[in-house]
Amino acid sequence: MIAFDTLSELESYAGAFPAIGVITGVMDRSLPYDQGAGRYDTPEKSDVSYIIDEFLTSQRGFPAETHDGNLVMEIVLEGEELISVSGSVFRMETGRFLIYSGSDKVQRALMYSLPEHTKAVRFIF
Repeated sequence: MIAFDTLSELESYAGAFPAIGVITGVMDRSLPYDQGAGRYDTPEKSDVSYIIDEFLTSQRGFPAETHDGNLVMEIVLEGEELISVSGSVFRMETGRFLIYSGSDKVQRALMYSLPEHTKAVRFIF
């Protein structure tokens, strides 16, 4: 199961993904924009946690860590990257999100032109 859309549509997914309410709250407070790279719990101490990554895109990228039994939502905060999820490629730009299964084979930080510094947040739920 994959969902790929813009942040302006994020709340419309709340019926399918109850964790969207918590994620929206974190994003509305701009926490991932202000925090550095690392793993964080949500202020609500819910079942949602998030990881902020900062990296330089490359031709090979790097494999994403797996989160079996969970879903992952990635949001690019700064920069751009390509993400390959089980063979499908998504162009991630600021203002877009991608939801995928934590057990999918995912290659992140792929470039489509020149290497670019990118900051992204991954919500695990």
